[in-house]
Amino acid sequence: MSVVKKPGSAAGLLIKIVLPVCLILAGAAGWRYFKSKEPKMKRQPPTKQAVVVETISMESGNYQSFVQVMGTVTPDTHILLKSKVAGEVISISPKFVLGGLMKKGETLLTLDPSDYKIEVLKARSSLDKALSDLTIEEGSQLIAKEELKLIKMADLGEITATDLALRKPQLVQAKAAIDSARADLKKAELNLSRTKVMVPFNALILEKQVNLGSLVTIQGTIATLVGVDIYRVEALVPPDRLSAVTVDETAGSRAFIHSQYSEQPWQGRVVRTTGKMTSKSRMAGVIISVVDPLGLKRQGNNPQLLLDDHVDVQILGEMLKNVFSIPRAILRDGNTVWVYNSGVLEIKAVGLAWKEDGRVFIRTGIRPGDLVITSDLSAPVKGMALQLVTGDRP
Repeated sequence: MSVVKKPGSAAGLLIKIVLPVCLILAGAAGWRYFKSKEPKMKRQPPTKQAVVVETISMESGNYQSFVQVMGTVTPDTHILLKSKVAGEVISISPKFVLGGLMKKGETLLTLDPSDYKIEVLKARSSLDKALSDLTIEEGSQLIAKEELKLIKMADLGEITATDLALRKPQLVQAKAAIDSARADLKKAELNLSRTKVMVPFNALILEKQVNLGSLVTIQGTIATLVGVDIYRVEALVPPDRLSAVTVDETAGSRAFIHSQYSEQPWQGRVVRTTGKMTSKSRMAGVIISVVDPLGLKRQGNNPQLLLDDHVDVQILGEMLKNVFSIPRAILRDGNTVWVYNSGVLEIKAVGLAWKEDGRVFIRTGIRPGDLVITSDLSAPVKGMALQLVTGDRP
């Protein structure tokens, strides 16, 4: 059987192959045409982005340095008041109360003086007897002298005028008895006076151990007293700051004591050191004297410094001359600052004169007019581009 080919089959095959190729070529030509008509953008080199910063202008000046420390208020004078005689408390001062204030020489309490008055009477009687015995002995001496003269006049032999014959030892004994009696009287009168217990200095009653009717023994504790003329603050100073503190009884460094209980500070003066360092913190102890800590000698309603209070102390150090003061937060890496210099960052090493909690004082490394950067930079690099905040002086 023979196969007959249809005349249109070859033409159809040609169309199926050629037509897609023509379409592809036409699309490619169109894409090239439109691509050639696009506006071409010229690539620009990247520009540096300036970091905006805030600055402060440096000016030198003179500043008072301070040593900031902590301290504890303690009494300068502190005693246990004890009785020198025994007896029953028969009267007591209304000021003799816990926290009471008493002046030097005021009577704190009185012990029963009856027994001591009797001792005074007995001592006076003994003295009177001793004086009488002396008078009798002086008369006996006169008689002895006259007898000695009569014996010599009677020519009864050689008589030696010895001390014994003239009763001189008896006279010495009589005079000694008078001295002893006077001493006994003085002691009895002293014991009688001791029945009135006096305040030895201007004092605050810190503790009270007796009441009306109490039986007080010799050397028995009556009260705990602290002097109110002067308190002291015991403060701990870092050893490297001790050289800035003047220690002297009259011309020591001034100090300001601040308590959380009062807005008004007290003034004191560094009078001495404790002479030792603490074993744990290795700090040096200093003593600050505060005169009239209760404000008793001043007019008005003055705050009272409280014993055992933990206080903040500012001790005046040396006067710093021709230095630059900056906030401590803008000191970088302990000894450098960032400076704005004609649009770029400059990192300067500085020499410090003094450090305090919130500020540092720079002696060398910067000049008047330098613009020290106060802003934080995440990655500071010398020479990086900077721009000032509007209002900062370029």
